Amino acid sequence: MEAQQQFEQFLDSRGLKFTRERQEVFRAMVSFDKPFDVDGLLFYLKQKQLKTSKATIYRALQLLLESGLLRTISLSPTDTRSALYSLCGKFRAYDHLICTGCGKVTDVEKKQICRSCRSIAEERGYQLESHSLRIFALCPQCQEQGVTSC
Repeated sequence: MEAQQQFEQFLDSRGLKFTRERQEVFRAMVSFDKPFDVDGLLFYLKQKQLKTSKATIYRALQLLLESGLLRTISLSPTDTRSALYSLCGKFRAYDHLICTGCGKVTDVEKKQICRSCRSIAEERGYQLESHSLRIFALCPQCQEQGVTSC
């Protein structure tokens, strides 16, 4: 099932409409190649001259999270408040390398990781639907600047 159809069915099951604002947030989310934050999404929508508020974006993102189309990516192993959003792995298979110094997120797409996850699930009798891998490390720029992690 296509992501938009899944979201529309989810909204319908909750008695909600696929409003113009939700549609624009959804389209923007799908257009991003990388994880995004609320401010980046708001800036993108304003560049497209679409009027919306942070509150509307947060409400739409919450619905997308509940629908299973969106996931959060924590930028820190300890701080869960500073999260980015990414389209769920069922629709896009990305793993993330996260710099513990500057917070830069780099997408990693490796067939070996996918094969390993599938193998681990199958060995235990599971059917893999998606996976998420976060690797926390210092990027080359932070290493050059002498940044150290805790």
